Amino acid sequence: MAAGRGVRLRPITERVPKCMVAVKGKPLLERVLTSVISAGITELNLVVGYKKEIIEDHFGPKFEGVKITYFVQQEPKGTAHAVSLLQDYIKGKFFVANADVLASTRDYKRLIRVDEDEEFNGLVLARKDPEPWKYGVIKTKGNMVDYIVEKPNPDKEPSNLVNAGIYRFDSDFMDAVMATGLSQRGEYELVDSMRNYIAAGKRVDCVRCEDKCVDISDIEDLKMANQMDEAIFPK
Repeated sequence: MAAGRGVRLRPITERVPKCMVAVKGKPLLERVLTSVISAGITELNLVVGYKKEIIEDHFGPKFEGVKITYFVQQEPKGTAHAVSLLQDYIKGKFFVANADVLASTRDYKRLIRVDEDEEFNGLVLARKDPEPWKYGVIKTKGNMVDYIVEKPNPDKEPSNLVNAGIYRFDSDFMDAVMATGLSQRGEYELVDSMRNYIAAGKRVDCVRCEDKCVDISDIEDLKMANQMDEAIFPK
């Protein structure tokens, strides 16, 4: 998902889309794509929108030998709407990643893996955060996601485990995506799709980050990321 404007990263994002903001000299999206390809992804579908031509010019039809198909989100209607654009293209298990979150290749691999005996229908990557109320907070039962609450009031969060915005689902998750209604923020949100999926009896398991996971939301996050050791970034 690479259609975001990055309002909280202005004035940088007045020139480039959020996913093309550089961390340690490379665009966020380039770091993500390099990592997911290393983890085993062999086909890339990019949902683009704001200043999409910058993304298309940078990556072209292939990146590191992997074909890219571009889908244009004409209006910023939310993450579930972005995924819904691929309704006619999803035929099996699929992987979803936000272009502004940097996770390790090892953690990506743990989601991408396919086991014929797996009992779950979806996986979500989660990380611990000292201020979980700023994000979607996950409550688990064992490894299973019990529920997710979006940006709860401080001290009301059910855990310190937050949604990293990186997922893998069975193809029938698209049914939940297409049935997702508008949220209170006026968007179609993937977290609501996941709630519906779980309510329908589907099992979504939580995979906890073993390595560093960096969410680039605002200028302070960007400054912090640029001060970090290069070794923590996806290869």
